[in-house]
Amino acid sequence: MHEAFNQKYQIKLKILLKVATLNFQKYENYHSEDFATDIYFSQWVRTPDNLTVSFYWESFLKKYPEKEYEIEMARHKISNPISQPDQFSQYDIDSLWHQINITITTN
Repeated sequence: MHEAFNQKYQIKLKILLKVATLNFQKYENYHSEDFATDIYFSQWVRTPDNLTVSFYWESFLKKYPEKEYEIEMARHKISNPISQPDQFSQYDIDSLWHQINITITTN
């Protein structure tokens, strides 16, 4: 019985690994706005207990750690939508300054 459980676990792990490697390229050039409007990403933010979706995004972050800031901004936008589009939160202002500083230092 233990061996049967182990085999099922191995099969599920292989499936999860395969899912995790699919479509990463789609998100390589995404920015926070892109992530925030992506259905699969939104599903992760809204249902973090979904193991398959969580595994996918955690694997994505391991492969693309430079996207962590964009992802955190997108998570914030989904979790804390602004009711008035012309009103900026302190987080949005800080994020904008962060992007400006990155642009200045890389140019």
